[in-house]
Amino acid sequence: MTQYNIAEQVKAYIDSDFVVKRCLSKNIVSFRALARYLIENLGLKEKNLHAVISAIRRYKKIGKEDSEKNLKKIFTKISVKTRSDIADLRVSKNKRSVESIGKLNSIVDIEKGEILRAIQAEQSITIIIDEKNLEKFNNIFNKNDLISLDKKLVEINLQFTPDAKDVQGIIALVSSSLNSEGINIVEIMSSAPELLVIVKKEDLLKALNVVDKLQSY
Repeated sequence: MTQYNIAEQVKAYIDSDFVVKRCLSKNIVSFRALARYLIENLGLKEKNLHAVISAIRRYKKIGKEDSEKNLKKIFTKISVKTRSDIADLRVSKNKRSVESIGKLNSIVDIEKGEILRAIQAEQSITIIIDEKNLEKFNNIFNKNDLISLDKKLVEINLQFTPDAKDVQGIIALVSSSLNSEGINIVEIMSSAPELLVIVKKEDLLKALNVVDKLQSY
């Protein structure tokens, strides 16, 4: 069997096995161990070991190059919008809070550009509103339900093209790039093809510089 045929078999097998593909991308399996596994499952011979290892290396390299190429293409097409004076509130998860969100929604003027975002987790609910609407929040919610409040925040809206939903690694790249610059991400939310990142006001310029670098990625 030629090395080309072995490479084709290796590619087809890894493409069809999610677990193997995931382990390879996460670097949690050695090439040699995976090669022996593939030899056994593909009915190859021990003498094909080095050819299989070479095929695995090539598969991983091409996959990484394709992924980076797709990311570069996606980030050159993004548009960026910012919104200041945002408040991030965390409230207890209970029936009273859910009913209060409904009441708040009825008086927040979304048509005029005001925002109301609610994220329900296992133990609490995060609510994101304009700071100017904090009084409305206080008038509706039970003060005992408020767990935390962060003000003077900025929302960065990264608007991607529709095909971004099929590209892996976008959120990981954005978050790791911001973290590497010491920027604390208060919240990050995906609503494809948009990615909303909330940071502290003092981190805005640094965050925008990071985004600018990603656009030249």
